[in-house]
Amino acid sequence: MNKLFFDTLKMSFVANQVIGLRLMKIATGGARGRRESKLMVVEKIKAAADASIEAAMSVAAGQPHRAADRALAVYAKRVNRNLWRLSKR
Repeated sequence: MNKLFFDTLKMSFVANQVIGLRLMKIATGGARGRRESKLMVVEKIKAAADASIEAAMSVAAGQPHRAADRALAVYAKRVNRNLWRLSKR
């Protein structure tokens, strides 16, 4: 449980950075702002679906104790990728 807690905490800090960067991009408006808004919605839906699949696969494989870790790993990977993408511009 400690690892899950710290992984969640770490991801929440990175997610805050991503939120700030996205809000700045959206606030500037224009085509880039609209594109970021659409991308954000699509990514959230896909991440939720993928995380649910990972959790379900853990349960189906007889490892329900790993479901939360695997679902969080999906979100963490996406959040880190977004931080990298938004920070480089």
